[in-house]
Amino acid sequence: MLPTVRELLADQFVAADPHVLAGHGGLDRAVRWVHSSEIYEISPLLSGGELLLTTGLGLSGVDAGTRRHYLREIAAREVAGVAFELGRTFEAIPAEMVEEASRNGLPLIALRTVVPFIDLCRDANTEIVSREVRSLRLLNALAGDLTGELAAGNGVARLLARIAAVTECAVVVTSGSGALIAAHGVDDDRSAWAAVESGAARAGIRVKDSTWGTLTAGPGSPLDAATLAAVIDQSAPGVGLALANSGTPSGRPQMAATALLADLVNGQQIRQADLRSRAGAAGAPGLTGRTVVPVAIEAPDSRIATGFLDAATKALGRPGVIADVHATTYALVAVANSVADPVGEVSRALRSSIGASGTEGVTMVVGDACEFTSAALAAELSTVRSALRLATRHRRDRLHGPLTSCRELAAELTVETLPAAERARLAAVLTPLVDWDTAHHSSLTRTLEVYLRHGASPTRCAAALHIGRQSLYQRLDRIRELLGYEPNDPALAATLLLALCAHRLGGDR
Repeated sequence: MLPTVRELLADQFVAADPHVLAGHGGLDRAVRWVHSSEIYEISPLLSGGELLLTTGLGLSGVDAGTRRHYLREIAAREVAGVAFELGRTFEAIPAEMVEEASRNGLPLIALRTVVPFIDLCRDANTEIVSREVRSLRLLNALAGDLTGELAAGNGVARLLARIAAVTECAVVVTSGSGALIAAHGVDDDRSAWAAVESGAARAGIRVKDSTWGTLTAGPGSPLDAATLAAVIDQSAPGVGLALANSGTPSGRPQMAATALLADLVNGQQIRQADLRSRAGAAGAPGLTGRTVVPVAIEAPDSRIATGFLDAATKALGRPGVIADVHATTYALVAVANSVADPVGEVSRALRSSIGASGTEGVTMVVGDACEFTSAALAAELSTVRSALRLATRHRRDRLHGPLTSCRELAAELTVETLPAAERARLAAVLTPLVDWDTAHHSSLTRTLEVYLRHGASPTRCAAALHIGRQSLYQRLDRIRELLGYEPNDPALAATLLLALCAHRLGGDR
């Protein structure tokens, strides 16, 4: 909460009748201290952020080049500004000094009324110290509030509310994979992402010795940049602790489940006998010999994800291992070997578990079915983790809602592994549409994707886009005209879908 040069001139310096001669763009610099000196070689003694007051006595009798050098050296120390009292050394600030200050972006102020420097320094520095004390009190009070929320067992949402009350701006938590986890002070996901993209302060969130995500303060806070950054830096560890502890019940089965899934997610090989015994200790003794489907979920609170998975496994009547690893909720869900479509079976159970529950900020990915072996589970968990990252980062429009699967994302997963040149060649198929969208702020590219993903059905596509069928037909005519061929040609459907994947992935990069 340091005052700016502009604020000091308008308040503590008003009696000195200040007049800004140069460096108007630097008037919003924060002032760390107000200091007076008549020493010519003062620059080595300055550390930056000072507002220097002088009568110019050290410049008495020197030539224009020396005066330029004096200001150039001071500007190099990144001081907030220099104020000259007129009438003692200078009746008016020499033109070359105004020019030099302007060239260096240094605020140069003429004090046209004599006021003792001791009075100016006392008043200004008292204000600076008062603001610093208020800032420290603010940070200490926030630290106490966050500690109280954590001690009460409250989650991320309550912590963000406390932080936002101090910053008076939007506060958003995003994961390292690009998922929107939680936010306060925004109306919807679009507003949250806008706050992230134009964030005024950011701090990494660490969970269990690894950087898990980011805490971002959006624009509009009345706090100065340094104080806002300090608030976010101080708050990030508490948010990380809340994420690490959220939704983790006590007891040995949960600890065993977390340890087992963490080892598998990290690719550690486990002997089959140990895998069987560890699954039993994690509360799922009947996984051996069964088909297993991995699931990964990003949610604002892991208790939300755990609730969906508990309901799904209960509906399936099969055991499962559920735990948080690096703040993402994973599960191994058992399905009877007689089920023809295990992925579909788990997807339906999860979709039923959603019911009327809110899914804002929730992304679920169902992996491919595999055998209950260490190698197979580690490979499928790695794939589902990559698919979750794609689902949260590249498919924010969510054509299929919050739930998708690795087989639905197979094209994206494949395209992402292609060399850059191959991805570019695929994306080039859509160049006419992309260029048109860029020039006319339209959405033909997205329209084509929705159209193809809905089986080239105008009725379903129009409903998904929330537009009339006539409007859709007009868009399809424009797409046909720009591409030069029928967009629903069966021979080109696969190429167009891969090109759309390449375009979307490349655009996000």
